[in-house]
Amino acid sequence: MMRAAIRQKLINDIPDIQGRCYEPQAASKDTQKPYLVLLQGVDAEDSLWTGFRRIIEVWPYVARTTFQKVDDLANKVIASLDKQLITDTVTGEVFSCQYLGTVGQDYVDEDWDAITRGLRFAVLALQPVSTEETVADDSWIEALATWTSNILCQDWTVYKNVWPLGYERPATMWRIAGIETNIIGQGLYEIRKRIIGHVLGRTANEEILSVQTIIQELSNAIKIPLDVNTRKYMTVNQASVDYRANAITAGQITLTLSRYTDVLTEEAIKIGEVLINQEVKQ
Repeated sequence: MMRAAIRQKLINDIPDIQGRCYEPQAASKDTQKPYLVLLQGVDAEDSLWTGFRRIIEVWPYVARTTFQKVDDLANKVIASLDKQLITDTVTGEVFSCQYLGTVGQDYVDEDWDAITRGLRFAVLALQPVSTEETVADDSWIEALATWTSNILCQDWTVYKNVWPLGYERPATMWRIAGIETNIIGQGLYEIRKRIIGHVLGRTANEEILSVQTIIQELSNAIKIPLDVNTRKYMTVNQASVDYRANAITAGQITLTLSRYTDVLTEEAIKIGEVLINQEVKQ
C-alpha cells in the first residue's frame, strides 16, 4: 500500500511521465520514455515515536540524449517526495519521505537505449492506525508543550511523545529519553529528566531559527512552570543543539530538567527504570 501511495503522488506531481510509474518487472525496452521505476526495500523497526522505516529507490529513465534530462526529472522526483507527507487513502496510514542521495553513479542502459540514476529515499510510517498508544502521559511533557506553544507563533503545532497520523508542519515534538532519581537527604529527592525536542519547519531556515528561539528562551527562563497553582517548577539544567540531527527520527534539542520533591511517588509511578544515587549530601 505504501508503494502504491508513493506511485500515485509521483504521477500526480510530475505530468512529464504521463502516469508511467512502474514496478521493475512492468517496464521494458519498449516502454515509452520518460518513466519512473520504483524499487522497494525491507521494513525495519525505527522508534516508538516514528513507527517503521522502509527504503524506496526511484529510478527516472529518459531517452539516451543528455544527462541534463535525468537531472530535471530527478529534481522533480525529489521535490515530490522529500519531506512530504503522503497519506494512503485505503489504510489511512501516513508516510514521510526523506531523500538520502543517489544510488551509485549515473547509468547508461545500452539494451533499453536509456540513461538513468537511482534516487534513494527513507520512508517513515508514522504511527499506523493499528498501533495502540504505548507512551504514558507525563506532566513534565505537558508543561513543556504548553510553554513551547507560548513562545512560538500560533501556526506551530506542539506534539507529545510521538508523531501522530497527519502531523502538520511547522511542528515540535517533545519526548522523554531518560529519568534519574537522586537521594538528596532524608525524605528529599531530585528528579532529573532528559528530554528530546524535535523541531520540524516548513523550510530549513525556519527550522534553524525556531530551534534557536527555543534554546534562547530556555536559557532565559531558567525555570518552567509545572503547576502554577501549587508553585511547582522545573529547572533547566542543560540544553544543547545538534542542527545536523534528523528532525523526525532523532530530534535536534537535548534538554535536562530537574526538580526537588519529598514525595517520590508523584513521579515514580511514571518511571519505567529508576537510577538511585545513594550518596547523601551533608
